[in-house]
Amino acid sequence: MNLNNITNSYIQCLEPGYFDKIPKTVWAAIAISLATTGGDRLNEATLAIIKEWRALYYNGIVKQKPPKEEIL
Repeated sequence: MNLNNITNSYIQCLEPGYFDKIPKTVWAAIAISLATTGGDRLNEATLAIIKEWRALYYNGIVKQKPPKEEIL
């Protein structure tokens, strides 16, 4: 596993080793597609990702803090 990757309960839902087999750019495309209703709201991608990250952080799913600003 990449040393920058910290596991979480969501990653553990995947088959063992599968997370590391998928390139980061593919994970990003999946996340953005899901966060923007299949790409229908691409102009809202950054805000949607930050909001989801914030929700995951505050619910203890991920340890990495989201940025304080709404748009990076």
